[in-house]
Amino acid sequence: MFYDPTIVGSWPELAARLDCDSILVRWSATEPTLAGLSSVHDLLAVWAEGSQDDRRDAVLAALVRLAAVDGGRDDDALLLTIHLLSGLVRTMARQLADLNPDSLAVVVGELACQIRRYPWRRRPRAIAANLRAETRRAVLAELRPSSRYHPDRGEVLTVTGDITRIASANAREEGEDLDVVDLLQWAVRSGVDAEDVALLIATECSRDRRHRRADQQVAAEHGITTRTLYRRRNRTLTALRGVAPQYLAAVA
Repeated sequence: MFYDPTIVGSWPELAARLDCDSILVRWSATEPTLAGLSSVHDLLAVWAEGSQDDRRDAVLAALVRLAAVDGGRDDDALLLTIHLLSGLVRTMARQLADLNPDSLAVVVGELACQIRRYPWRRRPRAIAANLRAETRRAVLAELRPSSRYHPDRGEVLTVTGDITRIASANAREEGEDLDVVDLLQWAVRSGVDAEDVALLIATECSRDRRHRRADQQVAAEHGITTRTLYRRRNRTLTALRGVAPQYLAAVA
């Protein structure tokens, strides 16, 4: 649960309201899965039973149906669902922290949207996994937009999107490039594959950013397919995002 009331409201207050107003009992009238869960304590006991994943998924599905716009549109069900998925939220926010300083709020907001519009009729099972995947996809699309038809809109390594000077011996004379060069060198020393980093640099230095021809040429020069090039590029960018916080802490 979230015990910080600034994230999604007060958990103790929500739990007290659910119990005092017998809301779970009322929900069970339309959601038989919740029958027998007359209190928040009962609900959390089921939620904590890791060996009964089917039961947990059924309870979560019922809450999502109650919260969805084409279901019960119940605000308390929405808040309860978000609190129950707090572990998912914290993990995702930590993974995406380098993309936004307030990643927790971004993930919570997007998760709420996903719950509201969840297609529970078409996807009645694996609710938590589906919500995790859709929330992550939406957050990445917002914070790291890209388009196969518009590569100029994709993610870049520097603020300006120009890293051609990385290959120059004079790169250290520039403030921004100095940071990028040091980051790349530090990343390699930290275990990021040096060949993948070199391939990333080659791609960025030759990329036209209006056509895929430059990427295809780099792929051919390295004896790999364009698909492999993109896969290795994405893997390297992910690795760099992962070590960036450690790098900043080391040079601070």
